[in-house]
Amino acid sequence: MVSYTLVVDVVSANGLSGSHDSLNLCVELRFAGQRATTSVKNKDCRPVWNETFRFSALDKDKVGYGTLEAYVYNIVTAGRKSLLGRVRLSGSVVPDSSADVAAGPYPLRGGIFPRSKGTLHLKVVLENETPIATSDPLLAVIPSSFFTIGNRECATPVDAAVKEITPSFQHGMIVELMPYVFVHVVKARHLAGADARGRLDRYVEVKVGDYGGTTEYMDMEQNAEWNATFAFSKLEMDQNQLAMVYVIVKNTDMARDDSVGMVWFDVNNIPRRTPQSHEPLLPEWYPLRDESGTSTEGELLLKVWRGSQADEAFPDAFKTDSRIGPQVYHLPRLWYLRIQIIEFKCVAVAGRAKVVELDVTIAHGVQHRITKKVKKPLGHHVWNQEFMLVVAEPFEDGVQISVRAHVGPRSRHVIMGEVTIPLETCQRQVEGRHIKSQWFDLQMPRQAHDVHGGRSRDDEFAASSCHIRLTSCLEGGYHVLYDSTYFVDDYRPSAMEIPDPPTVGLLEIGILGAKGLHPRKRINGSSTLHPYCVAKYGRRWIRTRTINNSCNPVFNEQYNWDVYDTSAVLTIGVFDNAQLQGYSSEEDKSVKIGKVRIRLSDLQPGRTYAHSYPLLVLRPKGLKNMGELHLAVRFSGESILKMVRMYSNPKLPEMHYKHPISVMQLDYLRHHALGIVAARFSRMEPPLWKEAVEYMCDVSGHMWSLRKSKANFYRIMGAFSFFFRFIKWFHGVCLWKNPATTLLVHAIFAMLVLYPQLILPAVLLYVFFITVRNYRHRPTYPPHVDTKLSYSEGAHPDELDEEFDTFPTSRSLDLVRMRYDRLRSIAGRVQTVIGDVATQIERIQALASWRDTTATAIFGLFTLVAAIVIFFTPWRVLVAIAGLYTMRPPMLRRYSVMPSFFANFFLRLPQKTDSLQ
Repeated sequence: MVSYTLVVDVVSANGLSGSHDSLNLCVELRFAGQRATTSVKNKDCRPVWNETFRFSALDKDKVGYGTLEAYVYNIVTAGRKSLLGRVRLSGSVVPDSSADVAAGPYPLRGGIFPRSKGTLHLKVVLENETPIATSDPLLAVIPSSFFTIGNRECATPVDAAVKEITPSFQHGMIVELMPYVFVHVVKARHLAGADARGRLDRYVEVKVGDYGGTTEYMDMEQNAEWNATFAFSKLEMDQNQLAMVYVIVKNTDMARDDSVGMVWFDVNNIPRRTPQSHEPLLPEWYPLRDESGTSTEGELLLKVWRGSQADEAFPDAFKTDSRIGPQVYHLPRLWYLRIQIIEFKCVAVAGRAKVVELDVTIAHGVQHRITKKVKKPLGHHVWNQEFMLVVAEPFEDGVQISVRAHVGPRSRHVIMGEVTIPLETCQRQVEGRHIKSQWFDLQMPRQAHDVHGGRSRDDEFAASSCHIRLTSCLEGGYHVLYDSTYFVDDYRPSAMEIPDPPTVGLLEIGILGAKGLHPRKRINGSSTLHPYCVAKYGRRWIRTRTINNSCNPVFNEQYNWDVYDTSAVLTIGVFDNAQLQGYSSEEDKSVKIGKVRIRLSDLQPGRTYAHSYPLLVLRPKGLKNMGELHLAVRFSGESILKMVRMYSNPKLPEMHYKHPISVMQLDYLRHHALGIVAARFSRMEPPLWKEAVEYMCDVSGHMWSLRKSKANFYRIMGAFSFFFRFIKWFHGVCLWKNPATTLLVHAIFAMLVLYPQLILPAVLLYVFFITVRNYRHRPTYPPHVDTKLSYSEGAHPDELDEEFDTFPTSRSLDLVRMRYDRLRSIAGRVQTVIGDVATQIERIQALASWRDTTATAIFGLFTLVAAIVIFFTPWRVLVAIAGLYTMRPPMLRRYSVMPSFFANFFLRLPQKTDSLQ
């Protein structure tokens, strides 16, 4: 395609009003969204530039619809400029470069007046940018050589876009039906007795080609009963052209493994059964036959049918395409344990004059809390300190309370006594009531030592000689937080006595499958992948079945949850199961592939979302796309009244507001609550390892990162961008850049001054119209990872390496020193900005503080005069004068590079920097 370039020569300007000492002129060119500015000619009323600018126009048709605009500005200060006039040229009158065009004078127009003083000399032509063909045909056949300089790889952009998919759903489901052949083996009868060896173990093997499974062994049973179900993928059978299903009854012992008989079925003759069919499929007795088809002794009770993964028998069936089936993990009921250590008394040593330091340790699992040290005469110590721990139901271990004495020059601690409190005996409360304290007898540990000299004094410290008074209770009115505060999936309290809030809807997710996953190097040298998915929402986690050796797994599993709050977040993670085959390098047991987060408030009720989400993982080498996860999500709301009621209710339980927990303590409790959840899940079958749980809960999200700091800074800038744009727009209104807009603002301002009762309705109506206008631009799918917003794409390699560094660091000393110096430099700039903000606030406070008596006297006199003037002047007149003065035309403005009186006065006010060291 032929492309063109618009060439503009800015020659000179003359006839401009002003003196040589007041004008600093420049020209700004605008064409098709492109801008260019000449240099500034200082103190020159007849400037000469002779500067050339080029604007891309693509094709000649677009030039005719474009308009070239040239603005002549007077630069007042570094951030202020005034418009002297402008020139507009239609692209349809621009000649080609072949024509002999001279620089023509164009009169300046601007402001509210039809003509401004002065002219601008421009030369505008249109150049053809068609590449010139070579005249030598031999150049076309000469091979070209390309050389690469350096070894740094060019970062290619990562595809992070969410794509819509169109799966075929049936019967109101949000997963695709996958055909399966089910074989349910019930029992056998009239089997042959034991042989000469006197022992036979019978089992059933179901085979389809190379795929198969076996039941449990039944010892010495002629009428064995198994009740086992097998599921064979019909898609794999069709791909391998398998049409026969064999059910074989076998005997086995240490010496032989032979067949008793078999039953076979043609897949095409197996009846089909759908989840909607209400007719029960009854098992039938089939006679056993040998390989030649001759009947043998015994019969087998079977049930064979063709169904899908929606069949009720699918979850418990043995699946040939998956060694590890789906699993549901119920979150353990977590409680906050509140313990208050009040005082300690020891009757055996009471009244002794020796002063010792005592403290109390509270231990439960890996949680350890220590009171402050109290130095008093041995016999009576008081603390009155309160601590909170996290415990999980069903309770396993008690809470151990130990009193320690610190003796000797090295502050060696000696246990004075200890007691273990069973958690079942702790009082449960939900309303924060006062708990009565209890006295506990401390048991002396074996080989207890006297604090006087280390002598063994077991007889002196009897079991009832030392006591400790404390209060303990299980707080059920709190929601125990175990994941990141930004991605909470449930807000319900721990106690069952508190009723759950009313449900507002039903969340359904369909985990369809994944594509383009990257295989992993195994111990045996092969590159395989055994993927599975984990979904986390509410008190129930789910895990899909593990697909063996597949980089494009198909799950098609559907799950649902009751929704109590739409501000909760659904998290779906994809992992590689390392239990089946180990890795060639030391890696996690469950290697994370990627995860997707969906906030329920982003879902439109009643709509089914089916999209392909990229699995993006940030690594020390940069951002990497690990594949795609196909999901279908649907949120079905119950009623609008319940939704409105939900938005009016508090987000957290009542105890979080009546007796709030400090941020530092909450972070400590969250860390240990996550450890308890990971430990419980790792003991289930199949286990969900700690690495997968921590990745789902974003355990490292609070760690400092320069990349995250940049992202958060620009998030703040983006949040305030509306105000910046408004200030820029209003500045243009005050400078009369667009006279029509300025006149319209004047009219609206006059109307609001005359009718002030319209101000609030006008603002609310404006916000309403903005809301209605934005409805057209509403998001069509839930937002996913924004690589630009998070600065994950294009981040510096050293910043990423620092982000993934261990804690404490494992890097070299020189690298840590360099990063520390960089952090000091950044912190120094932040410190300067914070100091500047504090300085301005202190200057405002100094207006009436009489630190500077002259400035305070001037300010006091000004406030007195202003109060009198405002009292006797109608407020409408004051507002009108202030508004008209602010939006006065440029011809009524007096431009000066010097600061104003108010700025000079404010900058002279004192601040507290003189008191800093």
